[in-house]
Amino acid sequence: MKNRRKTRIVPVPVIQEQIRKERISISKELGRYLLDVSKLVIGGAVITTSLQLNTGKSMIIVIAFSIAIVFFILGFIVLIFKNK
Repeated sequence: MKNRRKTRIVPVPVIQEQIRKERISISKELGRYLLDVSKLVIGGAVITTSLQLNTGKSMIIVIAFSIAIVFFILGFIVLIFKNK
């Protein structure tokens, strides 16, 4: 019979710095996503009004810009406070 060496399996501790970097990158991606959504909302409103799909163009523009501003502010807040 072969001589078998006793091997110990030692669990590698997860470094907290790596976890913090992952959290920062997730919040960074969320902030970028919210900024992109705000751009898409404005683009959708412009396309809708240019194709004349609805009669209330001014109402669509006002609603779209207000929603886009909300998404922009949320995305900006997430990007600023990602380190905390």
